[in-house]
Amino acid sequence: MKRSMMLAAAITTIAGQAHTLSCMRPDPIETFQTLAEAEESYFVLHGVLSFDEQALPQGVGENDRAIPDPIPARFVGKGLTKEGFTNTYVSDVNLQIGCAGAWCGSASSGTEAVYFVRASEPPVTMTADACGGRIFYEPGEAVLDMLTSCMQGGTCSPILSE
Repeated sequence: MKRSMMLAAAITTIAGQAHTLSCMRPDPIETFQTLAEAEESYFVLHGVLSFDEQALPQGVGENDRAIPDPIPARFVGKGLTKEGFTNTYVSDVNLQIGCAGAWCGSASSGTEAVYFVRASEPPVTMTADACGGRIFYEPGEAVLDMLTSCMQGGTCSPILSE
């Protein structure tokens, strides 16, 4: 009996850890739709973020609830308008990495991406949490065109992977 209880406890613990790791793959169009319904306003930016990748956290302990310090960065790109990604946006920004237990989000310096950023006074904060969802690398023309259509109130459907 005691052995059965220990096995059940072990399975519960493992299942909890596996659940923590399971993230649905984020989609930029679904992210647009979700954030369009949020009370807060968001910028949709397309461009390149530059920062010191050595400053990325390597994870935190399971009992450590500390939020890693923001990483100073520079963004060069365009903001989404109803005409497309036409609004020049060049600014110093903060990159905030989020962690869930020992797993932390990540970001890539110097890589083209679409960023969903909560609108605020500069410097804005770009967020990379453990499951992703607000940074989409190398989005491709189809994604950029669909985001423009979403912004215009037109078709706004996730792009099917090829």
